[in-house]
Amino acid sequence: MNELGRFLVDYENPDAGIGHSLGHVNNAIKICLRHDLQFAYSESQVLKSSKDQWGWRLRQWIRRLTLRQVYETHDIGNDINTLFAFAQHTKDRDWVEHLLQKGQLKLVLLPETKISIPSNAQDDEAAYEAVDAVIHAHPEDGVVFRLPDKRTGDFEYQSSLSWFRRCYEASGSNKFPEQYAPAQSDALKVAIHIRRGDLLPGRQFDDLAKRMLPDAWYQCILSQILDRCGEKHIVVYVVSEGLDGHYCSEKGLVVDWNDLLPKNRCTVVELIDKPFVPSFRVLVSADILIGSKSGMTHLAGMLGGHIKFVPRMWHSYRGASSVLELDEEIDAQTMTEVARLTDTACRLHSLHHANRSS
Repeated sequence: MNELGRFLVDYENPDAGIGHSLGHVNNAIKICLRHDLQFAYSESQVLKSSKDQWGWRLRQWIRRLTLRQVYETHDIGNDINTLFAFAQHTKDRDWVEHLLQKGQLKLVLLPETKISIPSNAQDDEAAYEAVDAVIHAHPEDGVVFRLPDKRTGDFEYQSSLSWFRRCYEASGSNKFPEQYAPAQSDALKVAIHIRRGDLLPGRQFDDLAKRMLPDAWYQCILSQILDRCGEKHIVVYVVSEGLDGHYCSEKGLVVDWNDLLPKNRCTVVELIDKPFVPSFRVLVSADILIGSKSGMTHLAGMLGGHIKFVPRMWHSYRGASSVLELDEEIDAQTMTEVARLTDTACRLHSLHHANRSS
């Protein structure tokens, strides 16, 4: 085999949101880190549907003609490759496949990882026991291990987080989008990700509507943040999928967040149905993130070093920094903790602005 190396390939690519999609990449990366394997990556692995693709539009047209439900798309397209420089930190899958075809590498199939949702209490030693056994049984060089299709991704990032952060920063994604930068350079940036979109009444996944938190939940947290920030100007970025570019409440009613928050205390920027990449960067790069029960929030919360107020959900935030997980009912003790972390966010923001100005 001439010491060609030891590799891992994966062909699973569900046409789903960023949280669901990255769970499969995370599954592969965690195995590579556990066994010092090289991930053989192809950018096609995270390519998703978008409204601009004629093939996707054709499939939906056919579904209408045959009286079937029309699917919605998160319109991600190639955005995951834009956000993460995976190709810089992996081997080229085409090259590995070429060596496989020439017989210079040996293919070994792996069993499915034992991962269940919710994954909050996931034990990696148990989850990867069967996979570990197969890899240990093939210690030789020149092996390509392949993960099975139609499996569950891994959404616990504690052991792989530094790898994903390195890829995210290498792509330049850790900078706040210039087109959404506040006019006042010293303004505190608060991003709120409110899950709506295909969960709204009459939409594709309205049967999962319970995953939506009411507007009042976000207003409660924002009220405490505004109270704690004193005279500091705040820009609130509302990131959500709505209806025809308009924000919708959990009841499906069109709402303008400028009418919900005091205009003398903050500026509201609604990013409704806006391009995915800059919207995600806003969530990661703001001073404070208020999240939702969503894989997009979960990933932004894992990647960012900012203060995060997030609802308790089916994946844990193990390994992330400065996270306060909240229940749907927010009590006085929780509000006290929100106040404390808001003070920390304001202090860090002032320090950062002072350093930039000096």
